[in-house]
Amino acid sequence: MYDPYLECPKCRKTVLESQFLTDKCKCGFRLRIKFNYEKLKEIISKPELNRRPFSHWRYKEFFPIRDPMSIVNLGGGGTPLLPSRKLGKTKFNLKNLYFKVETGNPSGSFKDRPISIGVSKGVELNAEILTAASSGNAAAALATYGARAGKKVVVFVPEYASEGKLSQLAYLGATVIRVKEAVEGQDPSVKLFKTAYETFGWIPSPSFGPFNPFQFEGTKSLGFELCEQFDWEPPDWVLCATGSGGLLAGTHKGFKEFEELDFITSIPHHVAVQPEECAPIVKGVQKNSPPLEFQDWEKTPHTVAGGLADPHPWDADSALAAIYESSGTAIAVSEEAILRTQRWLAQYEGIFGEPSGTAGLAGLEMLVEKGEIDRSDRVVIPITGVGFKDPKVLSQQMSLPPPIFPRISELETVLNQT
Repeated sequence: MYDPYLECPKCRKTVLESQFLTDKCKCGFRLRIKFNYEKLKEIISKPELNRRPFSHWRYKEFFPIRDPMSIVNLGGGGTPLLPSRKLGKTKFNLKNLYFKVETGNPSGSFKDRPISIGVSKGVELNAEILTAASSGNAAAALATYGARAGKKVVVFVPEYASEGKLSQLAYLGATVIRVKEAVEGQDPSVKLFKTAYETFGWIPSPSFGPFNPFQFEGTKSLGFELCEQFDWEPPDWVLCATGSGGLLAGTHKGFKEFEELDFITSIPHHVAVQPEECAPIVKGVQKNSPPLEFQDWEKTPHTVAGGLADPHPWDADSALAAIYESSGTAIAVSEEAILRTQRWLAQYEGIFGEPSGTAGLAGLEMLVEKGEIDRSDRVVIPITGVGFKDPKVLSQQMSLPPPIFPRISELETVLNQT
């Protein structure tokens, strides 16, 4: 269902998919995959989709996998869309706030969507070793699906990656390489990852950027699912916590492809929400930068939302294009706002997300205050990673009460203090 020749969006060089590692241009952008929508229209219909299990692989024809026997499936996708019961009205005065809760994916984050495609493609290409650079969630997904596929996985992580995420990687059998920063504003894990896979001939399988063109297509399933969960009438806004930009851009492409097939007639406004400590895509939107001319963040980010700390946003070209095409926007939020709204989500809705996964709420708070979102608009916040991923941040924000003796008088004292 797709052209075997991939294309650079800048110089227009074409590369045969099996040669993406050796036949390169020097533009530094992800090669684009062209799907044949006329053929897809002949095969895929709303009734046909409805006959299939509601999961990520429901949309298999939209993914760049040629051999169905290569598919590595752990039951990802098909995540719930939950209407806000209290938070929307109490804090934002919104009637129609929804949460797309990605925390139930097998590795605990939305990264299962792109990485499941990358590992499946690795199986199809007979890869022996799969590798990635990641602050945690993409590496966890790669370790998870790599274990299922029986593939050796080597992951490069920044020195500051959380212990919770590193423990998950090690338990899944991945070889974990922690990398120290050498140059201000550069991700050292990406530098060593690139050198390593080029030196040893490993298959690069990160969730971002030009290193592998296939994974990006997996994130489209989040957009596909939202179309169906809203009964083919997409929401008005989708606010994505954004690091590299792949989630926002991939979700947008999902909506665009269903529009191409005449399944929907409108596209949501897409909003990139980034921490003030690392907001290169926000800077690009503020400057109205052309998508292929985005700029890096020039300093090393220090943010509680570690999964969003991407000084070089590898998918910014696609994210900026999606924002412009959808008449969306981008907004930078403070550390305090990220932690405050993370706590609100847990206490008002019972949804436990990590700071990198809930930052979209902080962006919603600002846009509502600015009057850019109407009270009746339908708004979706993807909650992209489970709160257990980053226990250090939690322990720094909460203090436990001292233990008491089993006496009702001491219990009453504690209850009166809460």
